[in-house]
Amino acid sequence: MGTQHAIIYTGGDSPHAGTRPHITADAAAGALVIAADSGWEHAVSHGTVPSVLVGDLDSISGDHLRDARAHGAEIVEHPRDKDETDAEIALTLAARRGAGRITVVSGGGDRPDHVFALLHSLASPSLSGISIDGWLGRARFTVLRAGDAADLPAAAGNTVSLLPVAGDATVTATGLAWPLERSVLVATSSRGVSNVATGTPHVTVHGGSLIAFITGDETEGDTR
Repeated sequence: MGTQHAIIYTGGDSPHAGTRPHITADAAAGALVIAADSGWEHAVSHGTVPSVLVGDLDSISGDHLRDARAHGAEIVEHPRDKDETDAEIALTLAARRGAGRITVVSGGGDRPDHVFALLHSLASPSLSGISIDGWLGRARFTVLRAGDAADLPAAAGNTVSLLPVAGDATVTATGLAWPLERSVLVATSSRGVSNVATGTPHVTVHGGSLIAFITGDETEGDTR
């Protein structure tokens, strides 16, 4: 497993304002910051200048592209006719650069297909062994795979949703109003949505993969 921390800013809507303090601190600590196309603008709005810009560059403005070049960013341009989204390309690049942890910052947006594709990309087997977390709008998320056990960055009262990806997931979860004991969360069911933290939730994934979403006022800052 790599040791580098990579931060990826995706395109779409601007990130939630509450993510800025935490991300800025991580970037200042030496994280590799990658912008996926128009994610450059979002990174700069956080006061962070990415060192790498990737994608087909079809949504970044001319001014921001010139800004990237002026800052000496590495620009990895891909053709518009491609099989991966810019966000997936950024994830692959981070993995190839030795990232042991990837934090994705996304504001979401009006392209639910891109959001759906992003969430499934996070569960790719090619990212196995890499710790993945981030923000989607005002929700914080953590990716967990078979064999993972982790405390979630949630406070009592936060909404916690455990959503299986790439198939069903078998889960044990404590610290929740409705705990789970080796329960199978079916990928075609909404059973894992809108649980409530009663303390610090602890989740163990026995099989499959899931994304844990945490929402609530406390998630807008650094709750790790």
